[in-house]
Amino acid sequence: MPYLHRVDSLLLVCSDRRIMRGLQFRALDSTIGLHGRALFGMASRSYRYGFITNAKHLPFIDFPVVVDMDDPFFTEWEVSALRSSRHVAALVVTNEAAAGRYRELGLTCPIHVIGHGLRPSEADPALARKMRERKRPDELTVGYVAAWHLTETDRGSDALYNVDHLIDELWPTVVTACPRARLWLVGGVGRALERKLEHRPDIELVGHVPAEEVPACMAAFDVGIYPRRIAHERSSVKVAQFVGCAVPVVGYRGVPTELISRLECGLTVDSADDFTAALVRLLDDEPLRSRLSAKARAAAGQVDWNVLGGAYARLLDDVLPI
Repeated sequence: MPYLHRVDSLLLVCSDRRIMRGLQFRALDSTIGLHGRALFGMASRSYRYGFITNAKHLPFIDFPVVVDMDDPFFTEWEVSALRSSRHVAALVVTNEAAAGRYRELGLTCPIHVIGHGLRPSEADPALARKMRERKRPDELTVGYVAAWHLTETDRGSDALYNVDHLIDELWPTVVTACPRARLWLVGGVGRALERKLEHRPDIELVGHVPAEEVPACMAAFDVGIYPRRIAHERSSVKVAQFVGCAVPVVGYRGVPTELISRLECGLTVDSADDFTAALVRLLDDEPLRSRLSAKARAAAGQVDWNVLGGAYARLLDDVLPI
């Protein structure tokens, strides 16, 4: 949003506290018919165009809009809303796979691709230094970043955030082969997982970190990982941040890791055995880590919001002329 100077930031903001945020979000979502009509009715008297990030707003809009779908689900309702609205001037997604899927589902509106990015200023040097001080002598830090880290027995367990595969299947093989390795979990930690990992010297529970501080955490990683096996057409902002912070990555091959495959700044694999082998190889081979890190650093402009933001602003000017 800071790069889109034509866009007035008229947002309904929820609390950053998990339970309160959940209640507020559900309340807003269930009453969208009421406040949607009221808000967009008022907007139509003041604005010629709109920029929205929620397809549920489309029924209440009667002026041209650009729709940003950085987290598409491709449900029948979502596709129908986008396809039937005569006010969608353009759709923006984060990767070509999502654009192709929408076209396959019958969307004929212009579709543009602008990936996830990182603001270079986000990696605060003082905070990065503080995070590196948490490392043990001779430690090789493997970092995984997610909003939440849960186990199957945690309340609110979700396949997207469960780390059982990582903790039970991948990590034991890695730390046995490379005793210097230590896994950092950055993000909220479920109570069951916290109990499970209590007193584990090979795992550091960093916990919740404000979004703007995540890059500083990444600056302490020797290797980043993306151990999700869920197949979908959504890009990963964390993968883009790894690239922006010049951290080599090991991940399962798919749309979320397409960026590191294309930029050749990490290792993508197809099986659990290949994942552990690739991670151990990267931890044992410092020259390889340095080469992959250098490739990420050289490609940083492709995930720099100073570049992406300008491209997005030009897109709005083209699609919604002043």
